[in-house]
Amino acid sequence: MLLELMSNGTLAELPPENIPDNIAMPEEPAVMLLLPHNKYLLGTGSGKWIYASDKPGVEPKNVNLYDNETLSLLNEGSGPTILPPGTVNTLRKELLQLTEPPGQHEAAVLMLRTFMRDNPAFSLDSSEFLDEKNFAEFMKNDLVLSKAYWALRFALARGEMETLGRLKAWLKANPENFMKSKHSAHIWFSLLELPDKNAMAELEELSFSVLEIQRMASQNASPLVLYNPMSGWLVLGRFGRGREPIFTTWTYLNHELWQELREDKKMTIHDIIHAVWGEFDTQQALNERAKYKGS
Repeated sequence: MLLELMSNGTLAELPPENIPDNIAMPEEPAVMLLLPHNKYLLGTGSGKWIYASDKPGVEPKNVNLYDNETLSLLNEGSGPTILPPGTVNTLRKELLQLTEPPGQHEAAVLMLRTFMRDNPAFSLDSSEFLDEKNFAEFMKNDLVLSKAYWALRFALARGEMETLGRLKAWLKANPENFMKSKHSAHIWFSLLELPDKNAMAELEELSFSVLEIQRMASQNASPLVLYNPMSGWLVLGRFGRGREPIFTTWTYLNHELWQELREDKKMTIHDIIHAVWGEFDTQQALNERAKYKGS
C-alpha cells in the first residue's frame, strides 16, 4: 500500500506505480508513506518501520510506532515531521490488515487439543484439524474454541507461557458462564497498591468504597476477598516473583457467578482470579485477531 501525507495532514492512497523509481518495495506486505523533504516511512509485515530518504547515501533509521502516540521524525536543516496519534494508528492498522496473524497454527492447535480434547474439532483425523483453513470453519460456529485458539496462538508466539494456566482455569470455570446475562465479572490490573483512577471509579459504582479498597491494599495477604451484599465479591491478588515486578489484580464477580464458580464448581480463590483473567485474555485475543489479515 502506498500513501502520501498531504499538506493538510490527511493521508491519500496512491496507485502502486507512483512509488519513486529509486525505491525498491519489499516482497513482503508493506505500507509506505511518502513524506516531505524526499523522505518516506516504510513498514513491513515483520512489524519493523524505517524512516528513510529517496536520496542516495542517506542511511535509513529504525523507528517505532505506538498506538495513540505522536511520532516525531527529524529532518536535517528543517523542522521535524509530526505524525499525530490518529495518523500513527491508521498506518499501524493498514499494515496489520495486510499481515498474517503471528504464531503457528500447528503448535497452537496441538496444544489446544490437550485442553479441549472433547471438542468436536478434535474428533477428526489429525490431518484435518492441522489444516488451518479447515480448523477455521469449526471456529466460525464455536466462540469458545475460537477464543481459546487465538489466546493460545498469540501467547505461544510471544512466549507468554503463564497464559496457559489461565486458559486451563477459564475452561474449568466453563467459558459459557461468562456469557450468561445474569453473570458479571471484571478484572483490573495495577502496578501500584491501589487501582488507577478509572478503575477506582468503576469499583465505586459497584458499591465498594475507597476506604474498603485502601484497607485491602494495606494488608500483606493474598488473595483477599471482600463481600458487598449489594454488589458481589471483590478479590485482591498479588502476582510476581523474584526480581519481577509485583502487580495487583482486582477481580469482581457478582453473586450469581461467584455461586457458580466458588460454591458449585468448588474452585479455589486463586483459580477464580485466573478464570476471570483467562476470560480477559481470550476476549483481548479476539480483538487483536480482528486487526490482522483475513479477519
